[in-house]
Amino acid sequence: MKEEHYIARDAQGIAKTALVTALYVTLTMIVSPISFGPIQFRISEGLNYLGLFHKRYVTAISLGVIIVNAMFSTPLDVIVGTFHTVISLLIARFLADKMGTLFKKECLARFITMAVVFSLTMFIIAWMLYYIEAVPFFWETYLTLAISELIAMILGGLIVYPLSFRIDFNQ
Repeated sequence: MKEEHYIARDAQGIAKTALVTALYVTLTMIVSPISFGPIQFRISEGLNYLGLFHKRYVTAISLGVIIVNAMFSTPLDVIVGTFHTVISLLIARFLADKMGTLFKKECLARFITMAVVFSLTMFIIAWMLYYIEAVPFFWETYLTLAISELIAMILGGLIVYPLSFRIDFNQ
């Protein structure tokens, strides 16, 4: 009986991972003309907040980035974009846990930390665009990427934050 319970939980976890991956891909495809290049606006980036709740979502979002970048961008973007996502999610999860213990509004502090980390780490994508794709200005590219990422994260946070009180994303 216990074995069946574990199998059911594993199946649910796989299904949740697949669902978030598919949602990331779909949301990125909706705005695909502005999802790549020096100004990137991916509404799917709001799903990054799910990584605060369960590590399965780190995998799901990373798979979504791989699929989207493989479909619409270059092989290098698959590697660098996925690296950026994984590193940012891991750093943000670590720092968000630390920030959450410092503030009374733990959940809000964790969300703010996630948005800031993702915006600041956009230098990885700016580097790729500047050195590999030959976009002319590194700092301007970084600034536009960081701002567009911050906007996408804020918009996503406005959706995921209130949902987190109604839906248990930790399961």
